[in-house]
Amino acid sequence: MKRYKKGQQVYSLNRGWRFVEKDISVLPPTKQHDDVYGFSKAGAYRGPADANYDDADWEIVNLPHDWVTKHDFVEEGSPNQGYKERGIGWYRMRFELAEEDRNKQILLEFEGMSCDSQIYVNGSILKHNYSGYNSFCVDMTDMANFGVIPNTLAIRIDASAWEGWWYEGAGIYRNVWLVKKSEVHLAHDGIFIKSELEGNSTWKVHVSAEIENSFEYEHTVEVITCLYDQEDNLAGEAALTGKDILHGYETATVTGEIYVNNPILWSVKQPYLYKAVTKLYKENDCIDVVEENIGFRTISIDAKDGFWLNGENIKLLGFCNHQDHAGIGVAVPYSIKEYRISLLQDLGANAYRCAHNPDPEILDICDELGVMVMVENRTYSSSEETLREVEGIVRQSRNHPCVILYSVFNEEPLQGTHKGRRMAGALQAVVRRVDDTRPVLGAFNGGYMEEEGASTILDVTGINYNPGRYDEFHKKYPDTPLIGTETASAFMVRGEYVTDYSKNLINSYDDECALWGNTISEAWKMVVERPFVAGAFVWTGFDYRGEPTPFTWPSVGTFFGTYDSCGFEKDACYFYKAYWKQEPIVHIISPWSEGHEKGTQIRVKVVTNCEEVALLVNGRVIDRKLADPINHVEFTASYEEGEVKAIGYRNGEIVANDYQLTAEKPARLEVSLSKETLVTDGFDAVAVNVTLIDQNGTAIPNADHTLTFEVGNGTILGVGNGDPNSHEDDVTNKRKLFHGKAQAIIAPIDKGSVVVKVSANELDLQTEVMIPVKEVESFSYVEPVEERVIDNWRMYYQLFDEMPNPNPKVDKNDMNSFEPIAFNGAPQTQLTDQLHKYALYRCVANLGEAKENRYLYISDIKGYAWIYLNGELLASRTDSFGGHMIIDLPKEVKGNQVLTIIIHNENEEWPQAGICSPVVMKEL
Repeated sequence: MKRYKKGQQVYSLNRGWRFVEKDISVLPPTKQHDDVYGFSKAGAYRGPADANYDDADWEIVNLPHDWVTKHDFVEEGSPNQGYKERGIGWYRMRFELAEEDRNKQILLEFEGMSCDSQIYVNGSILKHNYSGYNSFCVDMTDMANFGVIPNTLAIRIDASAWEGWWYEGAGIYRNVWLVKKSEVHLAHDGIFIKSELEGNSTWKVHVSAEIENSFEYEHTVEVITCLYDQEDNLAGEAALTGKDILHGYETATVTGEIYVNNPILWSVKQPYLYKAVTKLYKENDCIDVVEENIGFRTISIDAKDGFWLNGENIKLLGFCNHQDHAGIGVAVPYSIKEYRISLLQDLGANAYRCAHNPDPEILDICDELGVMVMVENRTYSSSEETLREVEGIVRQSRNHPCVILYSVFNEEPLQGTHKGRRMAGALQAVVRRVDDTRPVLGAFNGGYMEEEGASTILDVTGINYNPGRYDEFHKKYPDTPLIGTETASAFMVRGEYVTDYSKNLINSYDDECALWGNTISEAWKMVVERPFVAGAFVWTGFDYRGEPTPFTWPSVGTFFGTYDSCGFEKDACYFYKAYWKQEPIVHIISPWSEGHEKGTQIRVKVVTNCEEVALLVNGRVIDRKLADPINHVEFTASYEEGEVKAIGYRNGEIVANDYQLTAEKPARLEVSLSKETLVTDGFDAVAVNVTLIDQNGTAIPNADHTLTFEVGNGTILGVGNGDPNSHEDDVTNKRKLFHGKAQAIIAPIDKGSVVVKVSANELDLQTEVMIPVKEVESFSYVEPVEERVIDNWRMYYQLFDEMPNPNPKVDKNDMNSFEPIAFNGAPQTQLTDQLHKYALYRCVANLGEAKENRYLYISDIKGYAWIYLNGELLASRTDSFGGHMIIDLPKEVKGNQVLTIIIHNENEEWPQAGICSPVVMKEL
């Protein structure tokens, strides 16, 4: 996410959008010559793209927004998309730009929307974006309105098809920004900072910056980059050279070098970041500033020993992850993404694969937390559009120290063919042109042994599953580095200990996996025993909606996750803790807490990295066994009420233990939070995790009672419980417990405290938690322009040869002299070709309370025009072609008033006239 920095003109466009889920045409109302001719011109798109479109009955939403979360599950829907239909929707926002912005570059930055989108500004289409995952920028400078005339931003999103085979959601599901820059400026994502180790301790930092001139006048400029450590000490600076005079509409690149001795290195253990500040000066005035977090580190990967970071050989211990989270779909706030990644780190993970969805916020988080990232492109193609998208992905990624690999495809049928090799080569060439510092790979599910395939042109080969072929590949291609880009695909449902395919349930013992995959232990064994395998990216870190393998309806989510979709631990978490962490781990997998008939034989699996494990029941040693470092250890114990305990030994000494107790009756609701404090920046949220426990703190294992969440000074974004078979609503204040747990995602409204009251009415239990909300400096929000449409207009039934009386006498019972009329974007047909004729329009408008600085705004009115209030002339215009009109209202005017408009058709070249757009009342 963008960081707040004083002096930068960056504004959030996340608030106050109008939204409707239906398709609306942008074509004119008829196919007559005048409509077709007019539609062919700039700014002429109609429907929601038109400033005059009435969206008063649309829903008001804030971003990020995934409209699919409110949909019902439908059995005829796609299992891949989680049995929720998508469709087509429109977003609109009106906002103003100050007159002083007229000579600035005006950018719209979109971090991501799903999926096929068209961006209209003031009636012109400025961008058609085909990917639901890439970020992009739209330059609206030339089409912008300034002063009192608002800008109309309209976005059509077509999510009726699909880009992936998982839940993708729909809508503007990431942030949108408005950026104002001076006429000459640093280009969007145009700065590249590349550090190179020279000798033992000296680093050369190569800096290149693209500069742009958005207008016709030339300027003399200077660009300087300064490097600061975390204490704001200057570590080095450089004046960038190569261009000092930028001509009109010119783009150029300037470069420089900074030398730094003994910098603190970025690593997974100490993710130290420096700040690179690039400033552009014009006539000694700083007119543009861009800050980038960077890190000093070396990376390399070889076919013999795998991956190296700062000269240290380490395994990449990673997870693949889709974007969605329980209850909120793909509209995941920054702090929840941060929470999810920190949960993966708790398991010992040091790497993250954006599968298959690049996300700029993930990179910011991983920079700060010390997690290495594989950034992945979604579309495998060498089309011009895809090459531009990949270039954009790399430009936004290349300054992040966390980024260590680029993946240009995943599991493509052409991957082992000559065509696939050519396409991979083209994509790799684009990556290298923009960033030559990271290896490029593809994630193969076959075809990697083919000599004509893509594996023979890419820097690294990623193999999805099939670890039995690691050795075969390494033997045939001994000089090609290898990574397990997807491993495992093991199945597990949190809290389940018996597999029952008739109920779509799978146990937690690591017994089950996809047909193409492996259990957790099998997959890890194949990686850890092979030094030439650089690492593993487990499928997946979290359960996600859609792709409910191995089941279909009523399952609506996956079973692959190490955590469930809420981030609640499955027993799978402890396998990775045992494999990836050094501290001793002992964890019991069993249904002991459920309670059973005495003497029932209970399967007890103990996951551990200890040498030996003893199992005790109510203090009695049942057995003691050597533990296998891969497969751990299993026991069978006769059930009796009370405690089962496992004790781990190293070198004969007790180093860890775990226990389970038979659950007693529910006693209270326990709440834990993903973060202890919230802030008022408008981007924050918290996961409120609730567990039903007994008096001993044991979670009630099969509890499915309904919880109700009541929130003060906060908004519930969504609720979940991690059940992959649940069809409950996502956007509500109620959720059933699933094996004793449920979650609400809550965003603060204002400073003070968010108060969350959680009730289980069936049990007469409730609890309350207060979460402090601190006020912080943040971005300003672009406030949407609110307009009151003046409607109920009527037009006199006939035209006049002479200027009519603006206040004609009409009998109260006269229902025929004036006829109802709507202003829908076209001149009135009654006036068409009626040269020198006059038309009279009237309405009774409620102008509300008396106020200053109110005006009427008509964005499109053709012909000579006179505007009257209660028969008194307010404004007039004698312009045959027409345009907009702004009419000041007297401050004392209030309540119901008679408005009259007279139009005179006086355009001999194009004899059309009338009121084309709705009349609106606005306030300054």
